[in-house]
Amino acid sequence: MLSMITSRICIRTFVTNSKVKKVVIIGGSGFIGKYTAKAFIQDADTSIELGARNSKIVNELKSLGNQILPPVSSDIISKSDILKACQGASIIVNLVGIMHERPPIYTFDNVQHLGARNVAIAAKENNAQLIHISAIGADPNSNIPYAKTKALGEIVVREICPNAIIIRPSIVFGPEDDFFNRFVKLTKYLPFMPVFSGGKTKFQPVYVWDVANAIVKSSSDPKFYGKTFELGGPNVYTYKEIIQLTLNQAGIRRPIISLPWSIGMIQGFFLEKLPPNLFTITRDQIKLLRKDNIVSNDPNILTLKDLKIDPTPAHKVLFMYLKENGVIPNKRIHRSFDKYDEKIQEVEKIRSEIPKEALEKEAEYKKLHDELDKKRKIS
Repeated sequence: MLSMITSRICIRTFVTNSKVKKVVIIGGSGFIGKYTAKAFIQDADTSIELGARNSKIVNELKSLGNQILPPVSSDIISKSDILKACQGASIIVNLVGIMHERPPIYTFDNVQHLGARNVAIAAKENNAQLIHISAIGADPNSNIPYAKTKALGEIVVREICPNAIIIRPSIVFGPEDDFFNRFVKLTKYLPFMPVFSGGKTKFQPVYVWDVANAIVKSSSDPKFYGKTFELGGPNVYTYKEIIQLTLNQAGIRRPIISLPWSIGMIQGFFLEKLPPNLFTITRDQIKLLRKDNIVSNDPNILTLKDLKIDPTPAHKVLFMYLKENGVIPNKRIHRSFDKYDEKIQEVEKIRSEIPKEALEKEAEYKKLHDELDKKRKIS
């Protein structure tokens, strides 16, 4: 049944710019990347190049036809990698983001801020339309590195590419997601499902195909250039309701027990010191769970409605892949630390090359953001 829905979405026709010849998807081997490639491929005049570390994903997409070009290495912290990967691009999509740091190279700042700068520079040099994927909750004043660097990435993208499209999705769900699938995996080891402080934090899960279609549609219409989108599904759930929805859709019975935030912080203190695994949660992630992850009411922020995309309800899809004994893993293949010193030197070199006026511009954007934030709170 899932394949039927996927096929139905795949055959949609998008009105794209006839001049578009090459789309480069940085982070193309990830969860959202392969759906974005499938969405772009509906335009027969478009070729897709994936900046990928996982060739298996690319090989899967090759079956779709010769529009899928050979993958290229695209370590986002390497300016030279990104410039090479983006040569000749008409559209560049940056999907790269991390939930866990691997210091000192793959830190939040290096990947989500400095990396975003590298992609923006490549887009400017190629006169390409940039679609930058951020996240709801991005905030330059946040004390949480994930949220802060997401916002700094947006700022630097706007500074270098004013016409860039910024897309902030809520929690993205689909067959290979690492959110709902993870909860189902946890039920195999836990006698109950924990939530914190009653599980009142709100989420607005958005279907991965809706996100992919939003990327394609926004990139093909100049009226969306320079705009910011927030993408959410048709329903808002509390965290506790998300857990219950997952259990219901997977056909699993577990009690849901509320724990105080302090227990979560203690858990995070110990688990964040271990290599990432099924049970990993950090103190910063606990802090993020305190903040609602839903589409804002800001009139300057566009949504799926502006793209004439009807959001897909989670309950119409989740049951098709959340099976107690058949969870689809979202395996990540991480880079080794080969040429460790060279990578560190390259990061420092890129930082030293950032023009003083660019840093001043970022500070101006941050100040403007602060003023707008104060006005919203007053109103």
